[in-house]
Amino acid sequence: MGKPGLSRRLLAFSRAGDPASRARRRRILRLYLTAMILLSLMLTLYIWQSTKIVEIKIHLKDLLARSESLETNCAVLRADVSKLQALSRIEAVAKNELGMVVPKKMCYIPVPREFW
Repeated sequence: MGKPGLSRRLLAFSRAGDPASRARRRRILRLYLTAMILLSLMLTLYIWQSTKIVEIKIHLKDLLARSESLETNCAVLRADVSKLQALSRIEAVAKNELGMVVPKKMCYIPVPREFW
């Protein structure tokens, strides 16, 4: 099955060593853990940032669609306003619906300047 002394030597190697080599191993282990944590944080930040960009693009697309809809509604309303303000329409409503007639004789009354 393998060398029986190999596992003993690995066990002895891990236990053995002067304090300086143990401190060095601890520093290396801390360095690797710190690097892994920083890498994990960077990856998390990248994923979060990508997600936010996608959310903002979706929101922007919705806002553009809404803006186009509002511009269309505004154009329709402007057309309605101009149609309702047409003098021929106002005259027709006055005659037909309100029963008004065009006066045959117009009388002007002068107003003195002091009443202006």
